[in-house]
Amino acid sequence: MTRLLFVVHRYLGIAVGPLMVMWCLSGIVMMYVGYPDLSEDARLGHLAPIDWSGCCKLSDKQLADDALVQEAQIEMLANRPVLRLRTAGEPRLLDLRTGHVIDRVSGEEAAEVAQSYIEGSASAIPQSLGSIDHDQWTVSGGLRADRPLYRFGLNEGTELYVSSTTGRAVQMTTRGGRFWNWLGAIPHWLYFTELRHKPVLWSNVVIATSLIGCFLAGVGLYIGVAQFIHRPVGRWSPYCGFNLWHHLAGLVFGLLALSWILSGFLSMNPWGWLEGEGAQTELGRLRGKPETLGPVKDGLAAFVRMPPPGVVSIKSAPLEGQLYFVGSTRAGERRRFDANGVPAPLSEIEVAHIAGALGADSRAVSLMTQEDSYYFSHHRDVAGLPVYRAILGDGTRYYIDAVSGTLIAKMDAGARGYRWLHQALHRMDFSAALRGRPQWDGLMLLLMSGVTALCATGTYLGYRRLLR
Repeated sequence: MTRLLFVVHRYLGIAVGPLMVMWCLSGIVMMYVGYPDLSEDARLGHLAPIDWSGCCKLSDKQLADDALVQEAQIEMLANRPVLRLRTAGEPRLLDLRTGHVIDRVSGEEAAEVAQSYIEGSASAIPQSLGSIDHDQWTVSGGLRADRPLYRFGLNEGTELYVSSTTGRAVQMTTRGGRFWNWLGAIPHWLYFTELRHKPVLWSNVVIATSLIGCFLAGVGLYIGVAQFIHRPVGRWSPYCGFNLWHHLAGLVFGLLALSWILSGFLSMNPWGWLEGEGAQTELGRLRGKPETLGPVKDGLAAFVRMPPPGVVSIKSAPLEGQLYFVGSTRAGERRRFDANGVPAPLSEIEVAHIAGALGADSRAVSLMTQEDSYYFSHHRDVAGLPVYRAILGDGTRYYIDAVSGTLIAKMDAGARGYRWLHQALHRMDFSAALRGRPQWDGLMLLLMSGVTALCATGTYLGYRRLLR
């Protein structure tokens, strides 16, 4: 049996050793360069303030007052205010100056969106790179409703993608970001276009390779400990040369390598092991009665009479059967308004009602101005503060937006397990002090170097044996 384990470990190392080395090296790159992402704050920073002149016309023939609305958002698109509606059917885009439905955003309108992202010279214009369904940077299924996408080249190698259905900018990449992602996130996640565009196949490939890696690391750890126990007297290892370095690296970093591969495997939430219950029930409970278009029209009329200054986006935020709106500025400032366009900050009474709807005692709700173990920023991933936190008796935690009263996150048993078994193990962010910089960089570089040496020496030994 021991001989069989040696053979299995050797040839599994030959098969997946290069993949594990690639995971290590690409993980180092990902410490500093993440996958391209156009954040909502960055998108709002390029929007023009809403021009309420000539607004707002909505045809009763096209949209009845009793039509159900899941979400409504008002922004500028190509120098005109538009309303984006998400209903039970297809999402709709309406021109608020004419009341007409916009079936498809034109290339010229998309170019005007791209123009606002050009930095520096005002005379520079975006270069159209055509219309695409997807490419390496837009392969995510979350952009399905936005396809096809307009692609534009901006200055200094930056590229922007604009939705043809909503007119929103949905992705932006830079020349440097694209280069480093080919050495970072793409190989690390096996995020190659044709593979990732088939979600089920991609998921199965990642799960299968991770399981093989776990088995390889587990067998290697067992062999390494067994060989250490039976080593010759007065020696650290029965090996010499590269075999010695591989053995020592395995003894020191083998368990860490196994935990990283295992936590990467758990990131895929295989077979629903760490899948939470979701928050649809709570969201419906907080929302109250279904929202209809009539109150949305009334709210638009109120904003025309009293335009909020500097607001670039207004989004519906219903709470307890009442319609509210949240207005955002370019600087990221947010204010809540009622259906009459009057400022309506979230009150303590509403917070208490929210706690009751979530099944929490009002005394278990607190305004959180600092991050905790489940709601926190991790370098580029920023968690907005302040938020209200409600903790139930079973440990479930709810995080509520302090401006709108909207439920931001639910941390039930599955989500809490995912946080510790994937995020904490994979990124070493067990605490705020540990993930702070530069101490996090020093720790991760040290550990990554050790695991990389373990994988690289094992791969070399396997191929050397194979060549012999």
